[in-house]
Parts: sequence; structure tokens; C-alpha cells
Amino acid sequence: MAANEALERADQFTIAAPAAANSGVGPISGDPLLWGLFNSPSNGVPMVAETSYTPPGSLTPTGTITVKRVGAFFLSVQAKTSINPGTGSAINPGDQLYADGGTTDPTTGFLYGFTINKNSSTGWKFGRAMDAVTSGQTATIRVMLGS
Repeated sequence: MAANEALERADQFTIAAPAAANSGVGPISGDPLLWGLFNSPSNGVPMVAETSYTPPGSLTPTGTITVKRVGAFFLSVQAKTSINPGTGSAINPGDQLYADGGTTDPTTGFLYGFTINKNSSTGWKFGRAMDAVTSGQTATIRVMLGS
């Protein structure tokens, strides 16, 4: 290991939690997140929260979550090309999926609360579909992060 190596593989790590996610409840295990859009507006690093975080009462949130950035996860996906009203577009295995909409946490740089769909115009690359979704429908399918 190099003297300056922090993680051998950064597949899973602990990082500051975006406290405002889920209306202030914080990220919940299984929530999709996109990290780093401030530094590279066209690309972010897709992740899924491994652990949950709930800020303590009225205290300043200072918690952490563990995130996974490699793998496939069951996530809700809309077979549309935009959020609302959205034109239906069938999703097939291997199709590129995008994080559409959402809110960016200014402290952590995480985008949360987005919709996963086929909006390549204003969405950010999130992953690839491993299962099919009929045009216009919303389904929970396996999504492979990245690529």
C-alpha cells in the first residue's frame, strides 16, 4: 500500500450525510444519491445509502452515512423521458438511466430526491437498467450503478 493511500478500493465508505434529504429526516438506507455535481456539472458519482441518518432534534446535523458506489440495487424507475408530464419511453435491459430533478445539498455536494428515468437532456448519468419497464410505467428494477 502506498504511504498516502486512503482506501484500497473506494467501493464503500463513510461520508458526511446530506441532512435535508427526505424532508429533513436524512438519507434512508437504499436511497439513491449522486455526488460531486458542483465540481463537474455534467457528471456525478452515483451511490446508494447503505446506512440511514436522522438529524438529532434541533441540533446542527453532523452525522455520517455509509454509501456504496459499486453494484446493482433495486430502485424505482420511471419509463419516461422527463419527470412531469413526461413522454413514455420503454426501458430495456442495458439502457442508460439518468438522475432527473432533485435537490443538491450545498454542504455535502449530494443530489438527492431525484427521479430515475431516461431523460438524457437534463438528467445526469446514474446507471444502467438490468430489467425492462413498459413505456410510461414506474417499476422497481435492478439498476447497475455507473457506466
